[in-house]
Amino acid sequence: MNAESNRLEKYMAIDHELQRAKRIHPKYPKDMLEQLAIMQEEAGEVTKAVLHYIDGCGSIEDVKMELKQTAAMCMRMLENLKTDKNYEEEKMTDTYLPEQDMKDSD
Repeated sequence: MNAESNRLEKYMAIDHELQRAKRIHPKYPKDMLEQLAIMQEEAGEVTKAVLHYIDGCGSIEDVKMELKQTAAMCMRMLENLKTDKNYEEEKMTDTYLPEQDMKDSD
């Protein structure tokens, strides 16, 4: 297997994991911080798999699996990023402003 087909095989595995995740969890949060939390949770699983591998109680296949899941969540987050101008307005309306409480208490 040459390097290019090896690379494509890895991308296909990530895409397969992404499609599986979408089937299992069809609802995906709109909030970027929630998306980040999902991706970070997967990255933490990579750390755990690497530590288990180093300690001799895990396999390189476990590390590969967690890397694919993390890459899939990175792709899902990338696919769901809002790029339209309205997002800045949405973000502002969803933002808590402490001075609003002070006005309401007067």
